[in-house]
Amino acid sequence: MPDTPQFSTGEYTTPPKIDRCHFCSSPLASEYYRVRGQAACASCAASARSGQAAGPEGSAFTRALLFGAAAAIVGLIGYAAFTIATHLYVGYVALGVGYIVARAMKAGSGGLGGRPYQIAAVILTYLAIALAEIPIALWQFHARLPLGRMLGASVRLLPIGLMSPILEMRSPVHGLINAVILYVGLSLAWRGTAAQRVAVEGPFRLTPAAS
Repeated sequence: MPDTPQFSTGEYTTPPKIDRCHFCSSPLASEYYRVRGQAACASCAASARSGQAAGPEGSAFTRALLFGAAAAIVGLIGYAAFTIATHLYVGYVALGVGYIVARAMKAGSGGLGGRPYQIAAVILTYLAIALAEIPIALWQFHARLPLGRMLGASVRLLPIGLMSPILEMRSPVHGLINAVILYVGLSLAWRGTAAQRVAVEGPFRLTPAAS
């Protein structure tokens, strides 16, 4: 019968080729390690074992930076869109920006973190929160500004946008609330990209490819 299992024969699959470190893309010579189930070189394995991330020059940091920048842009747009649609300045929305930036950077780095990642996450989070003031201001003035002058207005508003979180702290009551919200949002980004000790397996010998 065609549906009867055949135990006398077996099918063999070719194991995936392991020739480069998943985290820094350096070639693997004779041995490799496993970090979070991914092939790693001795340097990245040692960094992960000590709770540090691969160096900033590695592809893991580059991917984390790109993912984090994309998340920051999404957070900026979401924050500005919420304020424009509701006409409410709800600073608590900014807390989500720090969270999604940290999550995106961890996804881009393959779970690695460390001081360079934390610094980048805090900067991206601050920029997203601060620069959200520019589209909000442009929306408020769009009826009085021709479309061709929007770009020039955005450039002139850039310094104000960068300083907006600090300027909002001048009010005794609302300034304190804004300062606390900004601090918590940046803390979420900082803690979310902290280095974590992970289990490192190996070393494993690389089997030469069959000729």
